[in-house]
Amino acid sequence: MLLVSSKDFDFSFQPSIDTRQIDELATMRFLENGENIVFLGPTDVGKTHLATALGLGLAAAEHRCSTYYINCHHLIEQLKKAHYENRLPDKLKTLGKYKLLVIDEIGYLPMDIQGANLFFQLIARRYERASTIFTSNKTFSRVRALF
Repeated sequence: MLLVSSKDFDFSFQPSIDTRQIDELATMRFLENGENIVFLGPTDVGKTHLATALGLGLAAAEHRCSTYYINCHHLIEQLKKAHYENRLPDKLKTLGKYKLLVIDEIGYLPMDIQGANLFFQLIARRYERASTIFTSNKTFSRVRALF
């Protein structure tokens, strides 16, 4: 089941997760203010599962939340392709329309300067207008250093 709440999710897999915080996120209030969520942690702790459960679960459906999930590497490749084909403004506009964008595995593969620039343009376009969930197995300082 994709509904994220302490009553519907087996948190014994990762007992360090704050169930109250997940319950708060499951209310989807963060969407109202265009707030972002960042899930950081080592591999296999459930970051992607939580991100997709929030973005594609029952709570998101109840809030009529248009969601797009994408792996960061694939996102950068799509943005580069759109840039080379002179379609970047259209691609940014399309990605900007989603109420929630889930970008998985930031920093898993290296990002070149062009990729970082295109990624920044997307995030700047969405900033305070729409929410984004990021996942990464890097520490916060290492994710920040990617850009």
